Amino acid sequence: MKAKIITITALASASLNLNAQKLSYTPDLVLGHRSYTYMHNVNYQLNERLKLNNLTLFDTEYTKDQENIFFIRNTLAYSFTKRLSANAAFGIKNPGAFFSAYLQYKIVQPGYSLSYSIGTTYQKVFSLEQSISFEYTPYMTKDLKGYFSLLAIGNLDDSGYPRGLQFIRLGVKQDKMIYGLASNFDQFNNGKKTLENIGAFIKYNF
Repeated sequence: MKAKIITITALASASLNLNAQKLSYTPDLVLGHRSYTYMHNVNYQLNERLKLNNLTLFDTEYTKDQENIFFIRNTLAYSFTKRLSANAAFGIKNPGAFFSAYLQYKIVQPGYSLSYSIGTTYQKVFSLEQSISFEYTPYMTKDLKGYFSLLAIGNLDDSGYPRGLQFIRLGVKQDKMIYGLASNFDQFNNGKKTLENIGAFIKYNF
């Protein structure tokens, strides 16, 4: 049943975004020591203030299905200013459906970007969710840039720290392609269960 829900949600998201006039698609593939990870961001700019986003992630072990991770989130964002936006989202992740509402503050410059989000997520219970995302792309040569990115997300509720993750990327950027080393760290149930995946990644900005 979960597989059907995931498939339907992903197809609906893709169908919605394929009709966009202002569309961007960024797939990211990691081949690690424990598993392989596919993640993408699809953005559709409805107008100057409204934007739709689909974030999809699947993390699958090579030999077993016991530690699979899935995350699909569809978000509608309303921009108050170039840096501040309000967001409403729904999707599915381990262990089921969720709804989120949060504020995001984002700075975008030619060589770096930084965003911070804070809000609430409901999945069986309400939790406080915070996230930070940072990208740095300094020039190394005329046609080659360095690349560093960090994504960290954490949830807090009455039980403590039910879910967290940290994704780190270090590599080089050539035009629209980025590749290098990747580290994924996941924590569940107050850190009682942790997963790591370290390897190589390739990312492309369509």
